[in-house]
Amino acid sequence: MVAGRIVRPHGVRGQVIVEPASDLIQRVRPGQAVQLGEGGRTSRVVSLQPYQARYLVSLEGYETREAAETLRGRLMECPFEDLGPLPEGVYFRWQIVGLRAVTDEGTDLGEIVEVLSTGANDVYEVLQADGKRVLLPAISSVVQEIDLEHGLARVHLLPGLIDPA
Repeated sequence: MVAGRIVRPHGVRGQVIVEPASDLIQRVRPGQAVQLGEGGRTSRVVSLQPYQARYLVSLEGYETREAAETLRGRLMECPFEDLGPLPEGVYFRWQIVGLRAVTDEGTDLGEIVEVLSTGANDVYEVLQADGKRVLLPAISSVVQEIDLEHGLARVHLLPGLIDPA
C-alpha cells in the first residue's frame, strides 16, 4: 500500500518530506519497514511527524542529505498487514469506494464512487444506474452496516436524502 511520495530532502541529517498518498500514512510508526520505490530498497522508519500538510520522515540508512536526495520522487510503501487493525467501525477510504449502497429495504442505490471529507463527517458519493449522484452522510443513522466481505454498505434513507424526481 502506498503511504506517500517522497518529495525532497529536508535539512542535512537525511530527513525527507513525504506527500501523503492516502490516510494510510497516519498509521505508519517508527520501527516499521517500508519499501522505497518499485522494487526499491527496504528501510525502517526512524521517525515520522506531521510537517505542514505533509510528513517529515527519517529513514534508517539515509543519514545525510546526499543519501536522502536519492529518494526524491520515490513512493514509500507499507505492507497493509503491518499496520495493525483499525478500530471497529473505522475503514480506509479505499475499502469504502466500490461498495454497493443498498437500502435497509433492499433497494440497490448504486456504487460508492467517492468519499468526501466535509469536516463534520465524511459523505459517500453514490453513482446510480441512471447516472445521477446521491450524497449520503457517513453517520450512524444513515450508514447502518459496512459489509466488506459482501461488498455492501447498508443504508437507511432519511427523508430528503434522495430527490424523488
